[in-house]
Amino acid sequence: MASHSDAPLSASEAPPAHTDAYMDMSAHRAMWKAFGMFATWGSLLLMLVLGYAVFTITMNVPWLGAMIGLAVFGILAGMVMKLGNAWIATVAGLCVLGLIIEGFIALGSALFA
Repeated sequence: MASHSDAPLSASEAPPAHTDAYMDMSAHRAMWKAFGMFATWGSLLLMLVLGYAVFTITMNVPWLGAMIGLAVFGILAGMVMKLGNAWIATVAGLCVLGLIIEGFIALGSALFA
């Protein structure tokens, strides 16, 4: 049951709605910063993956050239946005994954040609 022992604050005792009195603003700022970083990472990853698909499928750019170009772009964009070494490792991991997938495609093409 609710306790009614505490009387509600009067209008003169309650802080106005625009102050930080009801919320820990450091936690709010940290959450907003984390959301911004997540949105930045997600947007750049999506840009790299879709850019690779567009260059290789629709523009007939060789896959290795598109991968190298987008890796350089991704690393430079990460450095400009100060995303750190984890971003560079992520771009390198995407390149390794791309090499493995392209190896499977080449193997499949050789077996079923």
